[in-house]
Amino acid sequence: MIKNKSNSQFSAVVDDVKAAPFSDLQERLDAIQDNGMTALAIRNILFHKMLDLHAVPNDHFLRSEETPCGLDDPQKLVERLNELGFVRNKLSSQLH
Repeated sequence: MIKNKSNSQFSAVVDDVKAAPFSDLQERLDAIQDNGMTALAIRNILFHKMLDLHAVPNDHFLRSEETPCGLDDPQKLVERLNELGFVRNKLSSQLH
């Protein structure tokens, strides 16, 4: 069964020559999970990073709520943030 196989047996698959950064990211995420962090913890961190990118204050109610299930639809979450007045300025928040 697939549940009995370790994660190290499945390598990242990329079908684009320009996807090397994504392959590197997948390897880093695999290493993080191999060191004990769960996928749910990573999901929570990514949610809070999205809130950071939209400059949501630390004391805002969104930060104390559970991570929404709709993270698979980030556009819906961005729309909710925009409705609450948190509009991301794409020029000033570039990722490095």
